[in-house]
Amino acid sequence: MAVIYEIHKYQKDDFQYVVASTNRYAESKVKNDVERMNSMLNESLRTSGIRYVFAISDTSDSSYKERKRKNSY
Repeated sequence: MAVIYEIHKYQKDDFQYVVASTNRYAESKVKNDVERMNSMLNESLRTSGIRYVFAISDTSDSSYKERKRKNSY
């Protein structure tokens, strides 16, 4: 089991895609990156519901494996 820190993009409550995924950096650094990315969004993007969310994934989780398989094609 390995922990992967991810940045997810959402529009309103709908998941769009994984922006970034890493196991190299500390959780606090990735969280800070998410905060910085959200602060850089202009008003029209915020109004349309765009936001970035910090997530922790487990590589043994089936949903993580399925997403990796789909993205490898």
